[in-house]
Amino acid sequence: MVILVVALVVLGPDKLPGAARQIGNVVRQLRRISTGFQQELQNALDEPVEAEARKRGQLAVEQSRQESAQKSEGSNSNVAVSTADQGEPGSAQKSEPGSEQASDSTPSSQ
Repeated sequence: MVILVVALVVLGPDKLPGAARQIGNVVRQLRRISTGFQQELQNALDEPVEAEARKRGQLAVEQSRQESAQKSEGSNSNVAVSTADQGEPGSAQKSEPGSEQASDSTPSSQ
C-alpha cells in the first residue's frame, strides 16, 4: 500500500498505469524464464544417462558406508581383544594409599 502511494506521488497519475503495465510484463517474462529453466533441468535429470549415473552414485555411497561400518566393527573387536589380554581394566594401575611415596622416583628431602 505504501509502495503504491509513493509510486503515485513520484510518477503521477498519468504515468502510473503505464509503469504498472511494464512491471507486470517484466514479472511475467521472469516467470516464463524460470519455468523454462525448471523444465530443462527436470528433463536433464530424467534422461536415462543421468538416471543411470545417479543409480551408480547411490550404489557407491552404500558400498562405502558398508565398508566403513565393517572397518569400524573390525577396529572395535581389536580393542576388545587387547583389553582382554591386559586382564581386568585398571588392575595394573591401582595402588594402595601411602604407596605413592614408594613409587615416586624423586628422593624426598628431609
